[in-house]
Amino acid sequence: MPARRRASLRSGFTSSALALLLSLRASAAAPDLTPLQTKFDAILRASRAEIGVAVMHVESGMHLSAHGDDRFPMASVYKLPIVVELLLQVAEGKQRLDRPMPIAAQDIRACCTLSRRHPKGGVTLTVAELVDLMVVESDNTASDVVLKLVGGPDVVERRMRALGFGNINVNRYEGDINFDMTGVASPPPHEQWTLELQRRLVSEVALPDLWAARLRYMHDPRDTATPDDMAGFLVRLQRGTLLPPAQTQLLLDAMCRAKTGPQRLKSLLPPETPVAHKTGTTNVIINDVGIITLPGDAAMPGHVAIAVFAMNGRTTSMQTAIARLSAATYEFFTGRPLSRVERPKAATKRAKRGKM
Repeated sequence: MPARRRASLRSGFTSSALALLLSLRASAAAPDLTPLQTKFDAILRASRAEIGVAVMHVESGMHLSAHGDDRFPMASVYKLPIVVELLLQVAEGKQRLDRPMPIAAQDIRACCTLSRRHPKGGVTLTVAELVDLMVVESDNTASDVVLKLVGGPDVVERRMRALGFGNINVNRYEGDINFDMTGVASPPPHEQWTLELQRRLVSEVALPDLWAARLRYMHDPRDTATPDDMAGFLVRLQRGTLLPPAQTQLLLDAMCRAKTGPQRLKSLLPPETPVAHKTGTTNVIINDVGIITLPGDAAMPGHVAIAVFAMNGRTTSMQTAIARLSAATYEFFTGRPLSRVERPKAATKRAKRGKM
C-alpha cells in the first residue's frame, strides 16, 4: 500500500492539508472560520509532532480539518468500531449484553483493569461489563474478548465499509498489535498467551528492535483511521444514525464516563462540559476523539465532534496540542473565551511498552 502522506505542519494549512466544508442550513449565515483556522495552525506548528485533526459541528455540518485525510494509528480509539459492531449485533438479536463470558489465563492482555485484578484469568463477566471496561477503562483484555465474540477484525472492518467508512481499519487483536509494536517476532499461538509469557517475550526484545518496531507501527496502515472519517463516525453516533436509540445511549453514556486522558480533550474546558470521548495511547501515539456538548447559550449551540490523532512527538507536547485544539474549538463555537487556557499537566503514568 502507498505510504501515508506527511506534509510539514510548520508550513501551516495548505490546499492538500486543509479540508474546509460548509453545509449550513440555507437560512443560516456561514461564520468566518479564519480565526479557528489560524489558531489551529499555530497549535500544530508549536506541537513539533505529526498531528491530524477534524472538527465538525453536528447540527450544522460545519467542518474543518488539518491532515484530515491522512491515516494515523488509532491505538485504543479502535475500540469504538469494535463496540459499534457488537451493539449492532445486539440490536440484530445475534448477541446479548447479559451473556456471561468466562475469561481464561490466555485471554488476559497487558494493560488495565483485568490484567491487574485477574492476571491469571478465572473470572466471568457479562458482555455489558466488558463493554464498560473497554470504553471507560480502555481495557485490552475486554477488547480482545469482545472482538473474538463478534467474529474478529474482518467482521468489524466489513461493517465499517457497509456504514460508509472507507478509512477506518480494524485488522488485528490487541495482543497482536502489542507484539508487532514491541518487536516480538513469531509469537506463539493465541492459546498460549498468558500474561507472564507476553511480558517475558516483550522484555526480551533488544532496544534497537523495539524502536524499529515502533517506527513500523507508526506507518503501518493496519488499525488506522483518518481524522475526517473518525469525526464523521462521531457525528453519526451523536445524530443517532449509527446505532439504534438504546445502543446509542449506552455507548455515549460509557464515553462520558471514560477515565482515561483527563489532560486531553477535557483538560481546558469548563469542568461541567459533557464530553463523550475515547482515547488511544502508546509510547509514540497520543489520541483523543469525542463529542463536546456546547452550552445552550453558545453562539452555535449543539454538539461538536472532534478527532485528534498525534504521533512522533513528546507526550506532554501532544497532550497539550490536543487540549488546546479542543479549547480553541470550544471558544469558536461558544463565541466566548475560556477563563484560562494553560498547559495541561503531564500524565502521572503511562505504560512503558503497552497500549491503551
